[in-house]
Amino acid sequence: MSRRSRANGNTFVNNVRGPTSALTSFLNERGIRRANPAPAPAAEAPASPSPDSPDIEQSEEGTAGTSTVTTTTVSERTVRLTRGRRAAVSASTSRSESIDIDGVSDDDDEDEKDGVNLVQLPVSTRPVRSTRSAAASSSNAAASKAKGKAVETESKKRPRKKGDPDSSDDDYVQENAGYPSRSNFSHKRRLPRATNKIEFCSRCRARFTVKAGTTPVVDEDDGGLLCPTCAGDAAPVTPSQPKAKPIKRARRKAQKAEIECQVPSLQDLCISKIASCIEDVEGFGDISSISMDKICKIICRNRSLDTDTLQLFLDARLTDLTLYDCTNITANGLQNIAQFSPLLRSLKLKLCGRINNEVLDFYSEHLTELTSLSLFGPILILEPSYIKFFESVGERLERFELKSSTRFSLKAVTALCESCPNLTHLRLSDCNLMDDNWLAPISNLTQLKSLRIRNPEPDKVTTEAVVKLIQAVGSGLEELELKGIPSLEDPVLLDAIRPCCVRLERLNLMGCEDFTTEGVESLFKGWSLNRGLSYINLEGCVMLKDEAFTAAINHSCDTLERLSIKCMDELTKDALMALNKCENLSILDASWCRAMDDEVMEGLVKVAPKLSKVTVWGDHRLTECCPTRQGLKIVGREGDYIDLRFM
Repeated sequence: MSRRSRANGNTFVNNVRGPTSALTSFLNERGIRRANPAPAPAAEAPASPSPDSPDIEQSEEGTAGTSTVTTTTVSERTVRLTRGRRAAVSASTSRSESIDIDGVSDDDDEDEKDGVNLVQLPVSTRPVRSTRSAAASSSNAAASKAKGKAVETESKKRPRKKGDPDSSDDDYVQENAGYPSRSNFSHKRRLPRATNKIEFCSRCRARFTVKAGTTPVVDEDDGGLLCPTCAGDAAPVTPSQPKAKPIKRARRKAQKAEIECQVPSLQDLCISKIASCIEDVEGFGDISSISMDKICKIICRNRSLDTDTLQLFLDARLTDLTLYDCTNITANGLQNIAQFSPLLRSLKLKLCGRINNEVLDFYSEHLTELTSLSLFGPILILEPSYIKFFESVGERLERFELKSSTRFSLKAVTALCESCPNLTHLRLSDCNLMDDNWLAPISNLTQLKSLRIRNPEPDKVTTEAVVKLIQAVGSGLEELELKGIPSLEDPVLLDAIRPCCVRLERLNLMGCEDFTTEGVESLFKGWSLNRGLSYINLEGCVMLKDEAFTAAINHSCDTLERLSIKCMDELTKDALMALNKCENLSILDASWCRAMDDEVMEGLVKVAPKLSKVTVWGDHRLTECCPTRQGLKIVGREGDYIDLRFM
């Protein structure tokens, strides 16, 4: 059954009779002809037309004409779409007998005679040569195919050159896009990074690259270098020199060597395996205390230390025990420490929020050899239990550390200082009730070697009380820490530390913001009573300038091993160059010191062979081109890949 459609007021027959006839009808409506129709079956094949037939004459006229090209303008895509369907159309319909050489039915010819103009869509803009016969077309296709194979074979034998016509596409991309094509990309064509140098403009402080063979403009005011923007058009450029052999950067080799040297040993692998399966371990056996401490650190980091796994670390012969996370250990588990390890001499419990009065009383009765106790976070212990413990331990207690306790009061401090006069190490940190009254009993501990006072309540600890304390116990101090007391002023330095602390080796003044440059300079300048400090921490002293830093370095340059100058933004490059005197420096924290740059780091790396770690967060002038060496970790440098395993 045929269907009728309307176009421009005229009616013509679609003759859509099956699923395979829809495409043929669509092509006929658009006036698209088939150039090379499939041969008809042998039984139905019409006789070959003679040269004088009207169809051939019409085709020749169309070829010689202008716009009505039928067989010569059909694209290959149309031929492929129609050629595969012609057999099915011929077998299923009776219209196949009425299709002529051009592939147009008699019904469509009648519609054209009626005046229906079918517009042909421009499928392809490539010109196609007209052929007079199917035989000529087949011979041309075979010749073209043979020619293509010959060209392909020749291109495989002969390498492509830049001026070769075959490489015109790559040259076109390179000339029009402004960059070489991906196929021509090579790392050998890139400029070696080691030949360039990164500098900072002395005017705008902008970062710019000085290419090899060029000389940047020098500022006439301060002698610094100028970036191309500040220099303008008058920037003299030195003619490029002959390209030298690329220098391979040693940084990647150093990082690779550092990774290789960090390969864990067999012992560390076994310890990690034990720590990961700690719940299935029944006992450690006979292992060293160092290995046991490593296992404890790993399982505390994973929060796997609880009452059950604690039994693995307890032994009757144990004398030293450190637990880094007691959050999951109950009060009964903490009490078992004294029951299964009665010979403990040193006990350190961190995050021990579950320890209570009964546990501390049990320690005072059963730990008869205890000389050192460290409690971090004992929020449940009351004042009477502290007093009872100090009275029970008495003179054998040599070290006491307490952190984050809200119930440790003045009476407990007094009992500590009266009952334990042989204390050598005392640390009181984050105690809310601390004030000047606490410092008077502590001044009676004349055997102190290490005194740490951290983070008291603001304005509760004054300069006068600290001066009296240091004058009383400072002669024997080897370590002094006054951290987080911003109200302290210069008399602490000039009237207490300088004349009294002659044996001092470690000094921590972190967060003491009221110390002035003159006071710190006066402390270190000409301090002949002290032979030098091995550890100095001036972190957070933001008002200190070059004179204070230079005086500290000049005094302790021969003995200094660890230094922290974090957030000292007032320091200049000239002051930081004094670090070249510290030959024994091993750890440096220079974060947020804006003047730190590649030149300072280069001098420090050459001078200090023991330097193992440098922290430089926020130092934007320290680039990835700064020198390094094997065994040195630079943490916080911009553009670096930070591996947390090495931090």
